[in-house]
Formats: sequence, structure tokens, C-alpha cells
Amino acid sequence: MPVPYFHVVFTLPTLAGEIAFQNKAAVYAILFRAAAETLTTIAAEPRHLGAQIGVTAVPHTWGQTLQQNPHSRYRALSSP
Repeated sequence: MPVPYFHVVFTLPTLAGEIAFQNKAAVYAILFRAAAETLTTIAAEPRHLGAQIGVTAVPHTWGQTLQQNPHSRYRALSSP
């Protein structure tokens, strides 16, 4: 769709990534919830976008070197 969007990446710190390796469901649920709340809260602020956004999130658990690197990528669609 030809709409403006922002590509945002949330990366877990190394120690949290190690915990995620053993507790994937719990850690990823926390990561997705925290990231979505952060994006919607910041986007709603008039000094930023002043908008309600939609978010598409995709988990990425491996880096380019095929080492575990838990993070998630978000595309936030904005509509003023």
C-alpha cells in the first residue's frame, strides 16, 4: 500500500536474549507487548505523530551469522 510507514527494530539485550533461548513464549510475549505499547504511546503524542497507528510485527531470532539474536521488526503505519 502506498502509505507512509516507519521501520523500527527492538533488540533484546544479550542477557535477555539468553533467557529468551530457554523461555521463548514468555519472553517474546513480553517483547511484543512492550514494543506495541511503546509505539502506540509515542505515536499518539502530538509532538511526535499525534496519530493512532497500526502495527505489523515479525520476530527475528537469528542474526546474519546464524547466531541467536532475538529481536523484532515493526512497520508502523500512520494516519494523522
